[in-house]
Amino acid sequence: MDTRSAYCLPLLVTTVLLLFSVLLIWRRKKKTLPLPPGPPGWPLVGNLLLLGEKPNESLFALSRQYGPLMTLSLGMKTTVVVSSPSMAKEFLKTHDQIFSGRSVIQAVKAHSYHKTSVIWGQYGSYWRKLRRISTTELMSAKKVQALQHLRREPLLEMIQLLFEGKGKSVNIFHTILHTALNMMSNMMLSTKVFDTENPDSVEFTNALTSWAKLGEKPNFADFFPWLGFLDLQGVSRELTAYLRRAHKFLDAFISNRLETRSREGGRGDREAEKDFLDILLELRADDLTLIDIRALLFELLMAGSDTTGATVEWAMAELIHRPHIMKLVQAEVDQVVGRNRRVEESDIERLPYLHAVVKEVLRLHPAGPLLIPHRAESSCEVAGFGIPKHTQ
Repeated sequence: MDTRSAYCLPLLVTTVLLLFSVLLIWRRKKKTLPLPPGPPGWPLVGNLLLLGEKPNESLFALSRQYGPLMTLSLGMKTTVVVSSPSMAKEFLKTHDQIFSGRSVIQAVKAHSYHKTSVIWGQYGSYWRKLRRISTTELMSAKKVQALQHLRREPLLEMIQLLFEGKGKSVNIFHTILHTALNMMSNMMLSTKVFDTENPDSVEFTNALTSWAKLGEKPNFADFFPWLGFLDLQGVSRELTAYLRRAHKFLDAFISNRLETRSREGGRGDREAEKDFLDILLELRADDLTLIDIRALLFELLMAGSDTTGATVEWAMAELIHRPHIMKLVQAEVDQVVGRNRRVEESDIERLPYLHAVVKEVLRLHPAGPLLIPHRAESSCEVAGFGIPKHTQ
């Protein structure tokens, strides 16, 4: 009897534990909400092959079939695609804290760029500080208005260049890109960084534009993170080289400005002419390092130039293709501004048709048709579906 009890007790305990485990798993499974619907995927690659050459158009077509909330398996990454205003509000407003994280691509990890980035940085006190400085100290309406004369100068130079090249072919994208870059750098550094006669300037401009272009290149490591350390396509290696060249230029510029400020005891009687760099250097006491300053300058220069060039080029192409709309734009400018003076920034608000044309160009040809991916910092329920932690 004792021998039988010695065998039965462990068996009973094991059976109870097994039943309890099965019940627990069943209850958890029952509580787990399903992912949003989506197309079936292939082994390993998932739905990568469905993206095609124009992912934004492919995703739009898929959303018409699977709805405004759709799940894709992109390699080893679970991705939820949001494609309606109401669903976007759920993610970016109702559950904004949960989806405040960023899914960082391998490219921006080069040279640890993402750690000091406003665009790619993770939500937290450091990111909030950089965001606050960017919006209140650099991009306030008052500051932007005060620096209008620094934007006007490169614009007039571009007009003169186009006038002198009358009858010759012009690369609109490069012309606008370089003008936008000089407008931004004039506001930030009180100098035009694109100068064909300055080798350092040319090298910096090439590094900046090459970095932006290479960062858009599809990278296997973004879909299969375990391939990141191999850098099979050499993307990280090239981006690191471009960043070092750009940082070298900015570091030298910041160093020269610090020396000038030290000699002059600040800006002295040039207080009204303070540029972005002066403002940032004055904020160093607010836990802002020289590395932070360099990162902000790099990011603003890059973001403010490449997208402008692409948008203006598309606008010109659309107007040439639709001459009747071009005539309406010209007629509005003639009526509001006339032909005896240049168009000023203050005139823009009185040109509603031009406003509409610009908005339509941005709708048809958005500079960034896909937003930088957000990441779920914790599991969440949206519209009856479950969004697991770390979903992008």
